[in-house]
Amino acid sequence: MEQPLDWLLRRGAEREAARAGLRRAEADSSVATARLLRDVRVGFYRARAATVSRELVEAQARLADSVAGVTGARFQAGEISALEREQAAQEAARARQASSTAREDARLAEADLGRALAWEGVPPLTTGALDAGLDRLPDLTVDPHTLPTVRSAEADSASAEALVRSASKAWVPLPSITAGAEWGDPTNPGTLSVLGLAVPLPLWSRGGGSVAGAQARAAETAALARESRLDAERAVEVARIAIEETAARARFARDTLLPGAAALRVRALRAYQAGETDILPAIDALRSEREASLAAVQDQLAFQEALAEWLALSGRDE
Repeated sequence: MEQPLDWLLRRGAEREAARAGLRRAEADSSVATARLLRDVRVGFYRARAATVSRELVEAQARLADSVAGVTGARFQAGEISALEREQAAQEAARARQASSTAREDARLAEADLGRALAWEGVPPLTTGALDAGLDRLPDLTVDPHTLPTVRSAEADSASAEALVRSASKAWVPLPSITAGAEWGDPTNPGTLSVLGLAVPLPLWSRGGGSVAGAQARAAETAALARESRLDAERAVEVARIAIEETAARARFARDTLLPGAAALRVRALRAYQAGETDILPAIDALRSEREASLAAVQDQLAFQEALAEWLALSGRDE
């Protein structure tokens, strides 16, 4: 039996390296959890946005059918030409075609949400406001050094530094305690016991390669930790800008563009029913409202995706 004594010198450094490994595992767990929550949140709001878009397009299709019915009645009364009736019918057909596309997108988004939730069977229905949190943004101040990705890289660097100290201390030529017993030798009756110290020779020539390798790994992990901190600072700034700008666009679309498009559509249809204009201004107003509505939905979805990225990056949850 042989027990080296250098573990007395290496034990503290190796325990420190092990504690750094635990910190790395905790940070990695936080990153995995945050990414899972991000995927679920993004999947939910994509499904919700697709559902809202489908509802808007279907409402537009019903309105286009109503306008086509009005033009048919006015054509029968001899008030408009066949061209206007055909233009209204064509717009109604386009609206129905858009409804089919919107239904397909909604069903696909619901399927994607079911996969993100590991849901078996029919995907769950999504409810709730698409602009949740839009009027009250989260706290956008965060120290990049506290982010899970940075903590993970710094834990790797700390572990590598501790292993350098361990390898350096193992270089010291401490002796080993040697103990043994021999029996059953006919030329030497009884049991021969041995207890002593073994010293490695030549002195101060062991472990040079291990120390050099540990130092190289420490230098590499330290450089990666610095790079991780720089990446984190940029990621925080990018995420902050994305939330602020997408929120501004989503609020403007919701509060200004949508009401304006709806009011324009109402005035255009009233003017057409009163015989003040032909069908083209009414069709343009219908298309404008549909485009504005779908664009507003996408702006709100972009805000929710930016918010999900921020929460995943900062390791926070609502």
